[in-house]
Order: sequence, then C-alpha cells, then structure tokens
Amino acid sequence: MFISKINNILSPENLAKVRKIIKESEFVDGHISGGTTYNKKNLELSPETEKYVEVVRIVEQSVREHAEFNLTAFPRAMTRPIISRYEVGMFYKEHVDLPVMGFLSAMRGMNPVGSNYIRTDLSMTLFLSDSDSYDGGELSFDSPFGPLKIKLDAGAGVVYPTGAMHAVLPVTRGVRYAAIFWIQSLFPTEAHRQAVYDSRQLVKTLERALPGSEACTLAQNNFYNLCRILAQV
Repeated sequence: MFISKINNILSPENLAKVRKIIKESEFVDGHISGGTTYNKKNLELSPETEKYVEVVRIVEQSVREHAEFNLTAFPRAMTRPIISRYEVGMFYKEHVDLPVMGFLSAMRGMNPVGSNYIRTDLSMTLFLSDSDSYDGGELSFDSPFGPLKIKLDAGAGVVYPTGAMHAVLPVTRGVRYAAIFWIQSLFPTEAHRQAVYDSRQLVKTLERALPGSEACTLAQNNFYNLCRILAQV
C-alpha cells in the first residue's frame, strides 16, 4: 500500500497562524461532509465562514508549494480541505471515502480546485495538533500484519490511497485537529505511482552520492521519461 509520511508541510510560522485561527473558530457537526451517526463523531470548521477561508488560504498555499508533496502525490487536482476537530470520545470508524468528490454527494464548501469532479486517488491527513497534546486519535489502516497506526508531529502529513480501509481511533485525551485533502493524481494506478515515486527516490539518492555523474543524469532522464509515458493529463 502506497503510504508516505511528509514532514514540515506547514512551517512553524504558518502552523501558529492556523492554530490561532481555528482556536477562535466555530466548529459544527462533522456530518456535513459525510458519515453516519453510527460510524462518525467529530466536528468540522464550517466552510461557509471567513475563518475557514483564512485557514484554507494558508494551508493550501503551503501544500501546493511543498516539493516533496508534489513529487509524492503528483496532484492533478485537489479538493478544498476539511478542517476536523476530534474531542475526547470522538472517532471515525473504518470506512472507505467516496470515489469521486462532487459527484455522489454535494459537500458544501468542498468544491474541487481545477475541475467539476475529482477522482479520489489519494488522501492526505495533515496533522495540526502536537502529537503529545492528545492521546488516541491515530489514523489506522488494515494491513496483512495487523492495524497500522499513524500519528505525526504537527505540520506533517501522510498520503495514502483513498480506497484503503481506514479509521480515526477514539481520542482519549486532549483535542486532535487535522486538515484532510483528496487528490486526483497524474498517476491513478498505484503500481505506476509507486514506480514513478521510486524512480524519483533513485534520482535523489544518486544526487547525494554521485552529483554530476553519468548515472545521475541517466536516472533523471529515466524519471522524466517514465512520467511522460504514464502521466494522465
């Protein structure tokens, strides 16, 4: 399963700005973006408020300008993020997100950027709370070896296939804030995406070990040509 952790998507300065805004904001029932009373209990920043617009402006710019995110997810289009809040006792049980955003349900304030509909190849959870400020609240995935639990430092994000079964485990202390995006990738097939990602990692490795070498140039050309063959634009 293609899961990638990306550090420092939000700078300390932008993280501080986002936290200040969300702590002054009004959150509403999280069912505005989906889920049922059985499987989901959380709060979300209302997309119809000025505070939401302020947060999104900072977060979106940081994500779009982050080189590692772009060379991991290869976004063709992204939704506006959900800004979620999980208090003690809140959770989101195992689920799979919608395959196309903007098609099967109208999510207010979630209009896709760049197209009417977005196929959800990838999701990203961008953590906004310090990991030691709350207990529980891990992003959990099924795997052949048992549950895979992810809880990152504030400002870091995890990119994962939207079609993977996942959950937010109950929070037992503190408050968990996060921003959630859905991404249509240039490489919708996971095997293709993994191949392109690995090719880029090889380029980075050779740039460190053998800068300016023939091997480095060959790896870079291979990365470009693989992108050219497989990209859907």
